[in-house]
Amino acid sequence: MFFLDAFLKGLKPQFDDDAVDRLNYYFTPMVLVIFSLTLSAKQYVGQPIQCWIPAQFTGAWEQYSENYCFVQNTYFVNPKEYVPDNIDDRKAAEIGYYQWVPFILGIQAILFYLPNLIWRMFNWHSGVAIKSIVKMAKDTSNMDVDKKKESVRVVGAHIHDAFSMQHKMAKQSRMTSFVYSGGYLSMLYLIVKLLYVVQVFMQLFLLNHILSPHYTLWGVGILMDVASGREWQESGHFPRVTMCDFEVRALANKQRYTLQCVLMINMFTEKVFVFVWFWLVFVLVVTIVNFFIWCRHIFSGEQRRESIAKYLRIFGYYDDDNVSTSRALNRFVNNKLRSDGVLVVKLISKNAGDIICADLIASLWEKHLDEEKQRSDAALTSPVSPQAPGLDDVDGFKEDLKRPLT
Repeated sequence: MFFLDAFLKGLKPQFDDDAVDRLNYYFTPMVLVIFSLTLSAKQYVGQPIQCWIPAQFTGAWEQYSENYCFVQNTYFVNPKEYVPDNIDDRKAAEIGYYQWVPFILGIQAILFYLPNLIWRMFNWHSGVAIKSIVKMAKDTSNMDVDKKKESVRVVGAHIHDAFSMQHKMAKQSRMTSFVYSGGYLSMLYLIVKLLYVVQVFMQLFLLNHILSPHYTLWGVGILMDVASGREWQESGHFPRVTMCDFEVRALANKQRYTLQCVLMINMFTEKVFVFVWFWLVFVLVVTIVNFFIWCRHIFSGEQRRESIAKYLRIFGYYDDDNVSTSRALNRFVNNKLRSDGVLVVKLISKNAGDIICADLIASLWEKHLDEEKQRSDAALTSPVSPQAPGLDDVDGFKEDLKRPLT
């Protein structure tokens, strides 16, 4: 299990996402890997199984029989019942999961990390270095006032230049127009979140199938068994005492033995899987709710507009009743930031805080108005078009927008 140890050491939060993403790709794999390493140490260092052997068995025979039973599976028989005479009935009652538990948990951990790997592999194609932007924004919160203002200005300029370059690149090639359309990051982020939802659901389904095909909701069924006093001796879930059959060739004849074995590892495995099952249910519910919240943030134009307007109100740059500022805000959100820009703003607020995010929005707003002013002046002085469409209202209020509204 060395690769899991290396995987755990390389696991770290990226901070170009939100807390629910980190719950999926960081905290959940960390929990699963720790359980996997703990159970693998118990299996391969301690004694996971001990069998009651016939008196004529030597020490070597005892070791062979226990190793064989652990590898080849055992089967469960209710202590109140007789061992079935039919071999097929014994095989039908075999328990084949306990020796694979560390590997199952390790694979689960890796699957949880894969959506984040997809996000990291493809988000940089948009031309917006989200991780670097969020990291710079986080670093500004630890600076003094003067350095903080300068750092906010630098981060704002970086975001402004990145989205300005997106506009230019989108016009150059139709093949890359979607990547630079202003919606690529948003769609990719939602796809990654959907992958988290799908894979948590599939893991719950597979766990139910592996652990017990008799319970639709395995964790709930176990709790109901405990509440009703139905122990493992009756239910057969993670049994401590099992049976094992094996054959030995002696003097050209086959001698079949049936041993009774104790699976001490199942005492730990049961608790681990009950915790993991309910943890996955919790992660599934939180991730589904978070997915729909982000869908609302990205697809709702009014929600995107409000997420930017609330920061501008802090500085007095925006008033709901002012037609001029409303038009300017619409152009700022729909034409400049677009859904990708709003996504970046939301990620900054979730990782660096609302105060830094408000300063960045104010910086971007001022840069946007300066850009609008330059375009308006260029349009007014153009001999071809003295008044460019869509910019007729800019010249009259471009300076007032930069000052707090009274």
